[in-house]
Amino acid sequence: MARTVGIIGLGLLGASLAKALRAYTTYDVIGYARRQEICDLALADGCVSQAFTAVEPVITGADMVVFALPPQTNSELFVKVAHLFQAGQVVTDVSSAKDEFAHAVYAHIPEGVHFVSVHPMAGSEKGGYEEGHKDLFQKMGWIVLEDEEQPAYDATVAQELADMGRAVGSRIEYVDMKRHDGCLAMVSHMPHMLASVMITAVGNDELGDKRMSLSAGGLRDSTRTASGLPSMWQEIIYGNRTNVLKAIEQVEQELAAVKQLLHADDNGDSLGQYLERAKQIRDRLPSLTIDKN
Repeated sequence: MARTVGIIGLGLLGASLAKALRAYTTYDVIGYARRQEICDLALADGCVSQAFTAVEPVITGADMVVFALPPQTNSELFVKVAHLFQAGQVVTDVSSAKDEFAHAVYAHIPEGVHFVSVHPMAGSEKGGYEEGHKDLFQKMGWIVLEDEEQPAYDATVAQELADMGRAVGSRIEYVDMKRHDGCLAMVSHMPHMLASVMITAVGNDELGDKRMSLSAGGLRDSTRTASGLPSMWQEIIYGNRTNVLKAIEQVEQELAAVKQLLHADDNGDSLGQYLERAKQIRDRLPSLTIDKN
């Protein structure tokens, strides 16, 4: 009999996961959304077999429950509903930052309930159910968080979640829970901050409109994430602020090094070497091409 996955939150990630699981796996999927119209859309699309505007029936009706709301919201909700979980059930989440939710889970998870966190490295500057699609995870990273010191962690569940990621087209990465948020501060949260800083610097004075009119693809591409939902990113970045501050310090060191290169009297040779090294590092990034057809 097919296992049931309950998804709490049918925004971009939650909706995409529901659609991917229904398209590429045998899981039954049920979901929670705050608004009835989102539940109705999900039912009409066929990505869930049941949809609720209350979380309780999702928890009691699922073998695995995915928390797909922002990190702080996930944490606060889990504390309220932890008592509903029964031994043998699985708790997971798709949050971009893990420490806050993991601490809440470890403090309140009932005995016999398993917790393994995952982080699909997929998303968009646009959010909401309507932006979700079944191929969002194709060729993207799917991080399985390992935390073997915790009694709630289960290697068999971790394997199931890794298999789930492969089934929806992702490449699997394993990261220790204690290292995750520090890594993500640099590769996910800091890029959003830099995009916000850059676009603000471009457009936040009397020359802003003229600069914007002269902009080309470089500015648009490098600041794309600044169009993301501010309230969601505020929660993500502020919740991981200790690691983001460390990332800012690292970027500041790189900027100081570049300033020295620009002051060097060498016809730009050292700057050219720096740009060549940056290109080599950038070219090592895995392909993020998504076929949405």
